[in-house]
Amino acid sequence: MVRKWIYVFMFLFLLTGCNSHQPFDISDVPKSSNKNVSKGPLPSEFLGENQQLQPLDLQGEEFNIVGDWYDDENILYVTDKNGTSSIYKYHLFTGEKELFLKTTAPVLTMKANEDHSLFLIHTSDSQNQVKLTAVDKSGNVQYEWKVNSFDLFYSWNPYNIHQVFVTSFLEDWSFQTHLLDIKAQQTTKYEVFQPFIQWIDSNTISYLKWDQNSLDFFAPLYSYHLNTKTEGLLFENIISFATYKDLLVTYELVQGEDSVAKISFFNPEKNKQLHEYKMPLLSDYSKWYIPSSDYIVGQKKFYSFKPYSKGAFDTYGEKFELVSYDMSTGKEEVILEKVDDQPINFSPNGFLGLYGFQFEKLIDLKTKKVEDLILY
Repeated sequence: MVRKWIYVFMFLFLLTGCNSHQPFDISDVPKSSNKNVSKGPLPSEFLGENQQLQPLDLQGEEFNIVGDWYDDENILYVTDKNGTSSIYKYHLFTGEKELFLKTTAPVLTMKANEDHSLFLIHTSDSQNQVKLTAVDKSGNVQYEWKVNSFDLFYSWNPYNIHQVFVTSFLEDWSFQTHLLDIKAQQTTKYEVFQPFIQWIDSNTISYLKWDQNSLDFFAPLYSYHLNTKTEGLLFENIISFATYKDLLVTYELVQGEDSVAKISFFNPEKNKQLHEYKMPLLSDYSKWYIPSSDYIVGQKKFYSFKPYSKGAFDTYGEKFELVSYDMSTGKEEVILEKVDDQPINFSPNGFLGLYGFQFEKLIDLKTKKVEDLILY
């Protein structure tokens, strides 16, 4: 159980072809104003047939997690029994389910690649060995990789759907970094000295370069080109960041304002800043608390939970609002009010969102309500 919660906290922590070493152009960037916050109309795709969610009753079964979206209307969920796991595909509106895959060891995490054509499944049946299995949409195994490791962190390449970067940890938290290429059926070691990386283009990763000997609230953001093995400084004094296909998101403190973050959005290919917004910050002991977020590539919208006020996380008594930031128009829109900040993962078309520490709930943008997806 302790190990499973480690993965939950790591997941929350993340909730995070061009020369990426070049500085980003931040001139003439439109700045947000609270006056622009609105509740927008529903997408036109919602104006058709009204489909009702069919909750999945798993009472009496050992529910593990909802792993990820299979497609816009089907999810993959995991149940455990006698040290093994079963992964099922479930249709949200018909209630139909079918066995997708059985594993001989418990599933710890799973994640789809950018186009949901492959699913990476992380399993382990011992303290110091794990296995990553890549399967296609039919549940056929495309690649398996075992490594002696206490824990794993991995990140799919959104620009190359067959590549995933993996960091394997030992119990003393020393680590090794690897690039898995599912199509080429090979694994390559890299000497990258930061464990939590994210992709910034097809051949370049990025990371915050924390000083291991001090408890800093911010760090410089660097890029590392995998082909040339060269490192470049992108930004100073970043408190958190996230990358998605064609989007880089950075969080930094606003100068002269106490506990306020500036969220900046960049197009990595063009090295150009798109928009920036402000958000109150909560402090969490030796770091800043960054709310959960997700990005819908097709909508060009970034979704994030946002606190109503700043202060200390452990004494914060209010809820959060879920807001979206439109990369095309710069508009900020309130989606949900007075809800908990928990992990979110939107469907490929962005109209439904898995929500919760086990993705056991569903955000429906049509009704703007949160519904129970799993009954257990």
